[in-house]
Order: sequence, then C-alpha cells, then structure tokens
Amino acid sequence: MSSNPSRRQFLQAGMALPAAGLVSSNSLESAFQEATKEPPKVVYRTLGKTDLKPSGVGYGIGYVPYTDVVARALDMGVNYYDTARDYKDSERIFGGVIKGRQRDKIIIATKSPSYKKERILQDIDTSLKELGTDYIDIWHLHARDTPASIPDGALEAMQMCKKSGKARYLGFSCHRPYSMVDFIIKTKVFDVMQMTYSYPIGGRLRNEAVDKLREAGIGVIAMKVVVAVSGLNLADFSAKPRATGNEGPLSGIKWVLTNPGRGTTVPHMKTIPELEMNFRAMSEPYTAKDEQLLYVLNEQIRPNYCRMCYDCDGRCPKGVPVPDVLRFLAYHDFCGNYHQASMSFKGLSKEIRDVRCGDCSECAIRCPNGVHVQERLIRAQELLG
Repeated sequence: MSSNPSRRQFLQAGMALPAAGLVSSNSLESAFQEATKEPPKVVYRTLGKTDLKPSGVGYGIGYVPYTDVVARALDMGVNYYDTARDYKDSERIFGGVIKGRQRDKIIIATKSPSYKKERILQDIDTSLKELGTDYIDIWHLHARDTPASIPDGALEAMQMCKKSGKARYLGFSCHRPYSMVDFIIKTKVFDVMQMTYSYPIGGRLRNEAVDKLREAGIGVIAMKVVVAVSGLNLADFSAKPRATGNEGPLSGIKWVLTNPGRGTTVPHMKTIPELEMNFRAMSEPYTAKDEQLLYVLNEQIRPNYCRMCYDCDGRCPKGVPVPDVLRFLAYHDFCGNYHQASMSFKGLSKEIRDVRCGDCSECAIRCPNGVHVQERLIRAQELLG
C-alpha cells in the first residue's frame, strides 16, 4: 500500500482539526498538493557527441567557492563543475572539496586564459596540480569571441593536451557564439562550446547558433543563465537578494533547459537554499507562470542590463568597447562580484580606462533593447576606474 495519503484522507484529517486550528479547504488542497508532489531529482543530459552525461543544472564555481554549497551539490548528484585558471584560488579550493570522492562521478571543466602554445601547456599542468587530479574532463580556452583569438599555436596546444590524456574533451567559452559557430565546426578540434545564454540574451542569433552546433554534434554549455534574473535590488545595485521566495533563477534555468541542444548550465550558487531551488529546474516543467515572471523581471532590468546583441560594438567615437564595459559592470551590479568587475575593467588599455563618458554632451549609442548606455558607462567608469 502506498505511504502517501489519498486526497480524501488528507482532507478528512484536516476537517478533524480543533476549531481553533481550522483552515480553509483551499489551504488543505494546496497542502495536499505540496505533500504529494514528486521530490526534485537529477536529470542527466547529452553533451554533443561526448560520452559525458552532465546534470542539467551544473555549478559555476566562480572566484569565491562556497565549499559547503559545493559539497551539498555533490551529495545531491550535481556532477558538472566549471572553474578557470584565472579565478584566483578557485581550482585549489574546489580540489579540496572533491578530495576523496569518486573521481569518475564528477565532470570537471576548467579553462586557460593564455594564447601561446607554451603557456596553455603550462596552464593545464598547473590546473591538474591545483585540482588534485590527473585529467580534466573539458579543457577550455577562456573567453574567445573571434577566430583570431584562437591562433594556430593555441589549437596545437589544445590538441596536444587531448592526445596526452590530460584533457578528455576540448572547448572554449565565448560571449558571441554566433561569431564562432562556423569556426568551431570547420576546425573539428573542439567538442563543446560554452556560451552566454539566458532569457534576456537568448534571441534569434543565439538560437540559430545552438541549432547549428547541435546538428554538428558539438555540445553546448550555457553560462550567465541566472545573472539577469537573480532578483537583485536594482534600485541601488546593492547586490543583495530580494525577499526569500524569488524564483527568477529557477524559471530562468528551466527556460534554458527547454532546448535539448543545451547540455548543461553553470549557475554560480552561494547558499544551499539557492542550490536546492535551482536543482528543481531539472525536473519541473516550464510553465506560463515562469514565462510571466521572466517577462516582468526582464522589463525591470531593461534600462540596466546589456542583452549582448553587440549592435553597439565599434560605434563609440572614443573607442570604448561598449558591450565589454557593460558586461564588466554587470559582474558587480547583477552578480555582486566587484573583484571580477574591477579586474576585467583594468584589463582594458589605460587610454580606454581614462575615457569619461560624462564629457560627451550626447552618447552616440542608441540601444535597440532600451539600455541607458551613457548612464551605465558613466557608472562603470566611476565605480571601476
């Protein structure tokens, strides 16, 4: 006999409560639905032509790994973890969390920021040491948005990493996937692409990129999936979550996973409740309620969040790389990560860092998505410069 109470038994039990504790039949109905709901579970997906089966919700370790949350994710069955060589001590800290765990149950992806062959080969050796493992499941080149950013020496180094067994599969991360699709298919070197993809920045070009990659058998990892819908206090950019119960990230991940071409997602999670909420995205359907929530959030952030359409790229008369600067600012305003925002901004040339957009009487950029570009650039320059 099932241990779950029938609907009639459950409601009868509620009606037997003392008068002082009476609840409405609607409340009892809701309580019954909650009590009999299937618990969330891990759903493993296909990642291109690789033999990897990542959980639909992975984990972006980020600059500051929250070790208790990572450990809980491992216990729950989340098996995909993304980090990078240039995320401070991220690899070493994550390596400490997985020490003693069954290695073949964990998919580790990390990245090299380097462009030269010798440095990439050095980077993978350093990553292996920091992580405490003898192989990387997916070895990425970090942030490559143009074919020129992956020179022949880098391609050779990546192939050497795979041939030596230090890397099982190869990939790169990028913010402009539609600029790299033909390249990745033509080179036949890379097995996966990690791309920016979320409800606000999906769009036709990214959808077409996913479709072409899927057809070619190249796996897709979605990043930045919850940045825009994380429920930050946008009024003062305090980077603090709103009241508990905000399920923007849950709806955002569910939306991303509706496309079978996306193998996994890598949200960064700071708390166990956040992890447990996002975990539900793998087994809950995407509903009209989710769609409505994402629409509302999208409208709230419209003036402040860049959709990465790159329509403004190269259009600033003073040479400011507008899409990049807006992305750097988003690391702070939407992720609460000043370090990443500041370090990224400081990577620009001094000439560009010294530009002050407040000196312009009128901005040359008119964003088709409604972003207040000049205000955002001024904020970035004041905050990060």
